[in-house]
Amino acid sequence: MFAVPETVKQTASTLWAALQPLKLDTPGLPPMLPGGLPVIGHAVEMRTDPVAMMMRGRAMFGDLFCLRLPGALAVAMTGHAAQEKYFRFRDDEVSQREAYQLMTPVFGKGIAYDAEPHIMKEQLGFFHQALRDSRLRSYAEGFVAEAELHFGKWGREGVVNMLDVGNEVTLHTSTRCLLGEKMRHNLSREFSQLYHDLEGGINVVSFFAPYLPLPSMRRRDRARVKMGELIGQIVEARRHDPQVHEDILQTLIEARYADGRALTEDEITGLILTIMFAGHHTSGVTFSWIAILLGQHPHIARRLVEEQRQILGDREQLTYDDLQQMKLLEGTIKEALRLFPPIHLVMRRVLKDFDFGGYHVPAQSMLFASPAVSGRIPEIFAEPHRFDPDRYGPGREEDKKSPYGHIAFGAGRHRCMGIVFAQLQLRALWSHLLRHFEFELLESSYPVDYTNLIAGPTPPCRIRYRRV
Repeated sequence: MFAVPETVKQTASTLWAALQPLKLDTPGLPPMLPGGLPVIGHAVEMRTDPVAMMMRGRAMFGDLFCLRLPGALAVAMTGHAAQEKYFRFRDDEVSQREAYQLMTPVFGKGIAYDAEPHIMKEQLGFFHQALRDSRLRSYAEGFVAEAELHFGKWGREGVVNMLDVGNEVTLHTSTRCLLGEKMRHNLSREFSQLYHDLEGGINVVSFFAPYLPLPSMRRRDRARVKMGELIGQIVEARRHDPQVHEDILQTLIEARYADGRALTEDEITGLILTIMFAGHHTSGVTFSWIAILLGQHPHIARRLVEEQRQILGDREQLTYDDLQQMKLLEGTIKEALRLFPPIHLVMRRVLKDFDFGGYHVPAQSMLFASPAVSGRIPEIFAEPHRFDPDRYGPGREEDKKSPYGHIAFGAGRHRCMGIVFAQLQLRALWSHLLRHFEFELLESSYPVDYTNLIAGPTPPCRIRYRRV
């Protein structure tokens, strides 16, 4: 008999579930956000401006409210107390695995979100070795070298799309730390194209049906196969290479599960892609938001230039310790992430009914929290719509007073371990730019583009630079 491919079965099951009417008669549900369309509910608004939708719901109902999505009841949890509850759920109460099935075709079966919770914990633990202090010092040298190489090619003045610049330069820095300097130069163009095709298959449609045979998803699947072949060749070469390598790939090659088993080449590929998606594109769009915010607030840019002078003096050589001292630049990066977090929605699937805030949330509901909404709640951040890097300085420390408020990198035990890596990368790139260039914004506005799951400024994001 003809065997139906597993991906076809999964797609059919997803579409069938999406067409089923939602059961909204559960007693004690949070209030339902008005609006939405038949069958697809609030999906269109979620694609066009999910943050405005979430802000509207919070203004109407407070910390908890419901949304309708194709085949799923969703509950938004906003506000410090609700977000603390969200990030403190146990793995047997909510599931990331069921919520992020759209990532399985990219990362692979049994990797990251598709793994059992205890396996995912082991897999993510492999990165701790790669992010220890001595490795970060090595990565910092690479970040500085990439900044000098990339921006050294700029002329006396010109116009660039900072979104493209951010994505390109952070792809180079990430590839260097992941695969080593040699591979970064040898594979940069091919790696970049494959990564672009992988990203293109992650969108709002793939959230509901990750295996639909759309052109973007077919390109994604071909790129995943090719990426596996590419990294597999590098792994095989490394196994016979006596040289000591200080990159993340080497860490994964040497890693062992608790039972002593080494990682397969497919697992290594999947985990390389996991940390790429966690750190590259988010850093790329944050890089561009920093450019926009400094162009809109030149007094902060001037203070940042002065900070560079105070730390470096007449020196040109930038060190890891120098980067650690740049507290105003650190606050600027945090503030860009608060106002424009690349991951504007995070989600979980409810495994067990729970009660919170006087409401009842049933199993199989989707839970959403929003770093973008959290960053603009006045009870957490004073004057939340104002760009104010000093809010993280001594005496204020608004992010520490509300530890479940600034959630651009998650919170609690789900806080992204790559936060130090990302901060260091952005500090190195912007330290170079602040010392060598002035910028002028060219667009009248820079609205957020929510058409992809990573929210950056809507292209074009043009800026005029002048060398100083």
